Amino acid sequence: MVASLVALWGEERAFEYMRALNPNIQTYTASGTAPSAAVSTGACAIAIQFTPAFFESIERGFPMEVIFPSEGVWFENAAVSILRGARNLEAAQTLVTWLTSDRGQTVLIEERTFFYPITPGARLAPGMPNFDSLRTIDVDPVWASENRARLVRRWQEEVLPAR
Repeated sequence: MVASLVALWGEERAFEYMRALNPNIQTYTASGTAPSAAVSTGACAIAIQFTPAFFESIERGFPMEVIFPSEGVWFENAAVSILRGARNLEAAQTLVTWLTSDRGQTVLIEERTFFYPITPGARLAPGMPNFDSLRTIDVDPVWASENRARLVRRWQEEVLPAR
């Protein structure tokens, strides 16, 4: 989220926003899915996290809605790789070909991974808006990686203590 805000607004404005938002934050969690669990149980009304666990909660019948920021969102994609020197290279290639097909992507939805499919023909899980309807932003992953420790340290020093 920090890298996204910096990409959208520049570092100073992003940190200004996070400092202003901070008094409204009940809890910063260490778990990636704790925010959606807190909304599911009614412990809080709003949570910020990656979307898969929210979509899972919606499917399980919890009365919640995923709202994507109109400014845009950075996104991640799940990845699959074949390691160099794989003993069963042909089988691995077959798996990757299937996994990246419409059918393979649909199976990921059927198995309730709640990740956005990478092929346009794959079906979406309930509550998932079409990916093309989302405004996405580009965040250079190399830049994000190179600046991660610095940005986290700055967030810890400037935003977190303001509680």
